[in-house]
Amino acid sequence: MTPVYRAALGADFDNLHPHLQWRYGIDSTSGVAQMAGGILDSVYCNPVLPPPFVRHQRKRRSMPTRTSRQVPFTQNDFCYVDEAGRECLAVLRTFHHAGGDLAVNSLLVDGTAGLVDYFGDGPELLYPVRASVGREGSLVLQSGPMRWLSTGPTVGMRGMFGARMQYVEGWDEQHGRFRCDATVRNPVVGELVHYRGWFTAVDQPCTLRDIPDEAWPLRLERREG
Repeated sequence: MTPVYRAALGADFDNLHPHLQWRYGIDSTSGVAQMAGGILDSVYCNPVLPPPFVRHQRKRRSMPTRTSRQVPFTQNDFCYVDEAGRECLAVLRTFHHAGGDLAVNSLLVDGTAGLVDYFGDGPELLYPVRASVGREGSLVLQSGPMRWLSTGPTVGMRGMFGARMQYVEGWDEQHGRFRCDATVRNPVVGELVHYRGWFTAVDQPCTLRDIPDEAWPLRLERREG
């Protein structure tokens, strides 16, 4: 199988910084998972978001829901092929806030028309994603409009209700570690949520049996748009 970012970037994958090529060169045949940990300098959840909405997203592990600084976090990546035959990269994040741990889980899928990022245990949210290579070989992800997912029709969020995500990950030569910056913005309100900070990562042997249950959404979501 082809790693999800290599499939999305094609030949441009080789323009990523070598450390990012290593980090995202694994796939479902590699026999490894990647375990990362570091500090988030800032985590933000806009107070304009309705409390019932925030509580639901916290319960379903689909977005950061608490504002704080200097938050230790872990991020564990697992690769597998789902029941629809798609190469997947599951990302399990845990933010270790002083008031208790908060999880944000997502599943990046090499879909029929490109990358799709599903967020939450349901999954709850869908972002179509465009990958590119930025400055100094950084990985840049920019999403189309967010879609709400349910057991019924997909609900697209556009215009003043829209939300788009951007994620940038690069290599910090000075400190020998990765940097990450994730933001979800609304055209009216501005920044809805963000997290940004640094981490280090290592490969760890991993078979299909070693992948935790949380790496699979509660239901197989075939919708990609």
